[in-house]
Formats: sequence, C-alpha cells, structure tokens
Amino acid sequence: MKNPFLFLTLVCSLLFENLFAQKWVDTLYGIQQTNNVIYDTQPDFAGNLRALHMNITVPINDTPPSCGRPLLIAIHGGAFISGNKDADAPPAIMRDFAKRGFTTASINYRLGMFQTNAFVNCNVSLFGIPWNCLNMQDTSEWFRASYRGMQDAKSAIRYLIKNAALYKIDPRNVFVVGESAGGFIAMATAFLDENIEKPAQCNALAAVMPPNALYENQCIQGPGFDTSIASMNLQRPDLGSIAGNGNLSNLPYTIKGVGNFYGAIMSDLFTNYSYNQAPALYLFHQPNDLVVPYTYDRLLEGEAYCFTQFPANCAWLINRPKVYGSKGIQNMIASLNAAQIPLPNVFFDSTLNNADCLAQIGDPNVVGHSISNYWLRTSNMAKFFAPTIDTSTNCSPTNLVGYKKELNLKVYPNPMLGSELYIEADAKILSVDIQEYLGKKIFSSMGNNTRLTLSNLAHGLYFVRIQTEKGKSVVKLEIPK
Repeated sequence: MKNPFLFLTLVCSLLFENLFAQKWVDTLYGIQQTNNVIYDTQPDFAGNLRALHMNITVPINDTPPSCGRPLLIAIHGGAFISGNKDADAPPAIMRDFAKRGFTTASINYRLGMFQTNAFVNCNVSLFGIPWNCLNMQDTSEWFRASYRGMQDAKSAIRYLIKNAALYKIDPRNVFVVGESAGGFIAMATAFLDENIEKPAQCNALAAVMPPNALYENQCIQGPGFDTSIASMNLQRPDLGSIAGNGNLSNLPYTIKGVGNFYGAIMSDLFTNYSYNQAPALYLFHQPNDLVVPYTYDRLLEGEAYCFTQFPANCAWLINRPKVYGSKGIQNMIASLNAAQIPLPNVFFDSTLNNADCLAQIGDPNVVGHSISNYWLRTSNMAKFFAPTIDTSTNCSPTNLVGYKKELNLKVYPNPMLGSELYIEADAKILSVDIQEYLGKKIFSSMGNNTRLTLSNLAHGLYFVRIQTEKGKSVVKLEIPK
C-alpha cells in the first residue's frame, strides 16, 4: 500500500472494532439461508392437511460456542388469516440475528378461521387483508387460531432441537419473536406452559354453520383455505394439549426470551408457570395501534371504528375478543408483583405516536400497527436478550421447558362458593399454600392433600400455590360475594 498511514489506520480500526464488538448484539457475520424446510404436517381449521415450512439461517464465519448457538424463531403476523414466513419483519429479524451469531428460523403456521354465516359486507380492503374476512363465526375462532399457531411454533422448536447438532443449536438458549398475530403466538409459546391455561374455547365445540356465500371467493378460495364452502369440514374438535403433537420428543429446551411486536395475550399467562425463572420479555407497541389494542380492548377496535365512519360507512366487525396489548401485559405483570410469582423482566419499548386513523391512512410513516425504526427496536431487543444467554460450558439444559414437564392440574370449585376446595393433579402434591392477592399467607399445608377445608375467607382474589413432584403451579382463586 502506497500510504502506510492509511494502512495503519485501517488496521487500528479493525482491531478497535473487534475489541469492542458486542457478542450477540452487533451484526458481525456472513450468513447462509436454507428455504422451505418442511418441519411438520397438521390439519388446519377446515380439516385439510397442511405442510408447514420454515426458512433457516446460520452464520458462516463464526466460531460457535462449545454448546452451540442460541436459537431464535421469528413468527409473522396477518390476523391469523394471511401472511407467511417470507413477509414483513420476520425475514429481516431472522437474517439480522443470524448475523449476530444466532441460528434462526422464520416459520409458517396454520392459518384460517371460520367466517360468520351472517351477511356482513363492506367493500373495503385494508393492508391487503379483505375486510369481510375478519368477521368470524364467534370469538372462539380467534382463540383457536392462536392456539394452533402456538402448537406449530412449539413443534418448530422441537424440530430444530432434534437437529441441534446439524444447526449447532444450544437448547439452553431459545428465543421466540413475533409481530402482530405472531406476537400472540410468541407469547403463548413461552408462557402458555401449563395445561390449566388451555383456553376453554380450544376444547371440542359444536360444529359451525357454513360460512356465508359472500366469503367463498375472497376468504376461502382466494387464500386457498379450501376449494369451496361445501367441501369444508365444519367440525371443531378438541385441539389437544398445549404442546401439540408435532415432533414430540424427550429433548428439553429453555426459552430465555420473548419478543412481542404489537401482539397481545387473551388471558393471564403468568400466574401459572412451569419454569423456575421466567423468560425475559421485550415489548414494542405504539399507542395509536388500530389493529391490536395498546392496553386492553377488542381486537381491531380502532379499525372497526375508523371504517364505520364516512366515506366507508362499514358495519362493525363482529365477534372479536378482548385482549391485553403490550401496555396491558406490562400492567398485568406489575399487578402480580406481590404474588411471589417468577415474573419476566420486561423491556417496554414504545413511541409518542398519536396519529389518528385519517392521518395513518394518509401517511404510512405514522401507522401505529408497525415497527417504528426497525433497527433501533431490534437492536434494543438484541441488547436486552444478550445478558440472558448461557455461555457456560456445562451443556446440560437447566430451567427446562418441554412437554414432559406439563402438569395436569385442576382446582375446583373456582369461584369457591362453600368451604371445600378440591385439587386434582397427575403428580404427587407436596405442599399447598394460599395467600391473599397482596401477598399475605393465610393457609399452608404439607403432604398430598387433595381436599382443603377453608372457612371465613373474605370475598376477593387469592393465589393457591401448589408444589408437586413435577414442579410448582399457582392458580388464581376467586371467592365471590
């Protein structure tokens, strides 16, 4: 090189970069991507078998730790009726975290729900999702769609853990990230970990009425959910265990962190748990999100309001459940602090964006249901996840999460109307403690007690803490007036 000073500057720059590079945070590596790997085959909502695919990306010039790389699963959005592994943020998250030294995958999962049999029509399309297709048979359809997605995400993780040697994965360090509907799925994959948390809507339900003929082309044939309404299986069977049945194995893994970009949860997923330490939780949500509520409200409430106004004058979308958005999740976790529950460490990321629906329609830069400043948010998430990664050379997974650890537990009657409380579990009960909502212990019992006599308890909420041979569970107990 003709300029020795320039050469010296470049060498020093490279040394400085390597010296101060942040492991698992900076994008340091080249990557290699393998597309359309089939990880499972499962029946969809209408009874059709679906092959489920994932894209897998790995670093190509890193030195993997002796126990393997952390694994990150990215899950797309689309209101459970659209989207795929190649769209929106998940492909970028997959590639960028592979550049940070993770083995990553962007996954497809089962899509589709039964639309209503009523004629609810509005000739408006929003963000590529047919408006009419968001009118479901009942609110149970949303629960069932999210539950199927969770089962598929768990199957995808187990597939990759089975192939840990091939992809150089450390089962102790699993991260699950999703946007919108994928955020629902990511949250459930980590925190819907006790069978008691299974939504009642995911048990066997009565068959649905055939969807209205209005939805045949745009909501059934168009996205390829079936060839016709007449050919759809209208039964709604029990959706099975919280683990699903895909790629079942005895290989354990630990979910260390969850990234939820403007997704939500449908119920409290924190009071009951199978882990000793809760996964870290990164939340990003904008306060003017029209699709998923920021705090607690019905799904699509903002959009429903906007498009009932002039000039669209749509009818309200029907059969939408209430959900807890990211701020609602943060508030829920804060309310449980006194209950001695292992709660997630939360990083809450947001904006001051308050653009209304007209402004959002006119300017895509202020849309609330989006990632504002992708690089900043994902860098924040990477920095938040990095300290949780176990880099020790003891490669035996601890704090295990896996289907064998699930505990079948029932506490009844709940609400408790008399003085008798019964506990059913598929493992020996070691102890039972009951405490008030603010943390004061009012009852304690050692041994395999399945019938408790409780008297003179004031109305309100209590926590029943049950230690079994399979682990500990906490159940909310309500005593009504």
